[in-house]
Amino acid sequence: MSKKEAFIRETKRKSLSLMHNMAYKAESFRLKGLLDNYDPSRITLKSPQRVRTVTFIITRMVRFHGGQTSILHLGTELEKQGYKVCYLVCKEQSPEEMDICASANLPGYKGRVFALNRYMAAIKKEKIKAPDVVVASSWDTVSFAKKFEDSYLMYFIQDYEPLFYKFGEEYLLARDTYMQGLHMVSLGAWNKDMIMRECGGASGSRFDKRPGLKIDVVSFPYDGSAYEYTERDFSLYKDKKKLTIAVYLKFYGKRLPDLIPYMLINTSEKLKEKGITLEVIYFGEAKTFKAEGGTNLGQLSHAEINELYKKADFGMVASMSNISLVPYEMHAAGLPVIEFADGSYPYFFGEDTALLTRIGEKDIAELLINAASDPESLKAMTGKAAEKLKTLSWERTGRKFSMILRSLVKAGV
Repeated sequence: MSKKEAFIRETKRKSLSLMHNMAYKAESFRLKGLLDNYDPSRITLKSPQRVRTVTFIITRMVRFHGGQTSILHLGTELEKQGYKVCYLVCKEQSPEEMDICASANLPGYKGRVFALNRYMAAIKKEKIKAPDVVVASSWDTVSFAKKFEDSYLMYFIQDYEPLFYKFGEEYLLARDTYMQGLHMVSLGAWNKDMIMRECGGASGSRFDKRPGLKIDVVSFPYDGSAYEYTERDFSLYKDKKKLTIAVYLKFYGKRLPDLIPYMLINTSEKLKEKGITLEVIYFGEAKTFKAEGGTNLGQLSHAEINELYKKADFGMVASMSNISLVPYEMHAAGLPVIEFADGSYPYFFGEDTALLTRIGEKDIAELLINAASDPESLKAMTGKAAEKLKTLSWERTGRKFSMILRSLVKAGV
């Protein structure tokens, strides 16, 4: 080996070693922040004497966040029913920014937003009483909820969060929070089924001190008032030379940020052979997110989303873990939906309310052509979806959650 070849090889080795070390240190630093606040202890629930004050814990209030919008909806419904509701933010954030972000997610939300540390300091100084019920809203807020030793602890499950990670440390930490004894309330039954399947069995280890899992279920609702239903003439689809798809895309793996663009680029090429142009419009992620095969409009307001839904011929979402709110919104707007049979969508809506594709498909050209040539099928599909939406509302979900809260005092735990 020449000196030049040896130098190049050694330079590559050092570069790879540096990259690996930097990646490891960055990940270790991030995980250390989680571990410093992580409390693995198992708790034993005690029946509350009363339930008048309910406090939700979130990591940080951000705009255009579906999970936080759901929490604000639920808190608002509980306020309407006479409960005093607070939203506590774990990370440092000004009250002004909290309110701006919360209002962007749900204009006119009810309840008060506080910083967790200041709230707990006020309790310690006996300026305020500890809330009757404290509700964790994600796996990384459970340990903060457990700091409220005098409150009844609940856990609002909006997703089976271990699936957000590759199998490893964060997957295992997230999964363990379901076994720490909090009273869980699942948004829809899919989460409950996942938790019971993955966490319900005893391990047999002498170190396993998990309590019995306590999980209630409330229906998965949506806010239909923000979206305008558009009556579409599906008979025109078969003659269209341009099809527009509104695609909800995030960089999170559960939204298939690489697979969907890959599918749609292939779809565009195949449709072009048939003389059809495919316009792909992405939304949901910041404009800085570059997705191939289409235009990213970024994070949109309700009014902008309404206009997009009116313009589009189809909507596309990937609900690979617990269902997204977006297909509900698209159905509310009368937009035919493309979803994945491999995900949770069929669990909530069945298989006859959307055009279903699956993981591994190279394109959806044939799916679109067949749908466009069968207007009666499209009409029936959207009609069935609309029927399913009629039974759902945040008011109904709020009443069910309130019934669960009232039962804590009446029956004990």
